Amino acid sequence: MFKVLVAEDEPKSRGALISRLRGILGDAALIEAASDGNDAVDKALRVQPDVIFMDIEMPGKNGLEAAAVIKKQIQTVHIIFLTAYDRFDYAVGAIRSGGEDYILKPVGEVELRESLQKFFDLQTCVVPKTSPFESELAVWVQRHYAEDMALEDAAASMGMSPFYFSRQVKAVTGKTFLDYLTSYRIEKAKKRLTSTDLSVSDVGHSVGYADSNYFTKAFKKVVGCTPTAYRNTVVSSTE
Repeated sequence: MFKVLVAEDEPKSRGALISRLRGILGDAALIEAASDGNDAVDKALRVQPDVIFMDIEMPGKNGLEAAAVIKKQIQTVHIIFLTAYDRFDYAVGAIRSGGEDYILKPVGEVELRESLQKFFDLQTCVVPKTSPFESELAVWVQRHYAEDMALEDAAASMGMSPFYFSRQVKAVTGKTFLDYLTSYRIEKAKKRLTSTDLSVSDVGHSVGYADSNYFTKAFKKVVGCTPTAYRNTVVSSTE
């Protein structure tokens, strides 16, 4: 049985996240909820979840503190942090606390699926319920994110007008196509900055930015620091 723990103190956000996860994972998954950091630790030790979606800002123990405690007891659990604040210090804290992914709220279904797919083969453990458009969008971006692409290219590949395509992307992800594409590219760049010796320019080129200055600007806007600062900080924190 696939087991998930959702630690979120805000009832509406918690309910919405559980509903989206249920849509992705199906009725066979066990989805438990925790309303604060202390509750998250207790539930995690009892349930032994495969993955935890952990809000950072919670009463009692915050998400980072709770995650550090849980990770010591359950080393195999995958912890995905949630926050409404796009702050670099939060991203670093998440990594140091044992987190493996970091998602900005509000969380869309496509983002949840992409995050889960980093750790699990969803085809073997759940019955997918996402729409054909959501699946096509995710696959298309995965295949073409490194290319010099435009909204019109993606729309044409799915047989839609740019206007209708834009509306569909916004409805499904809560983002514009450019923001969705940028988020995906920057996530890929973050992993390559910390797992390879490629230069910043080469990393940018590998995720679709031919101009290194533009890559640095886009990266800083999303992450809050330059690619070089991110690489130096994350690498030093893991040594």
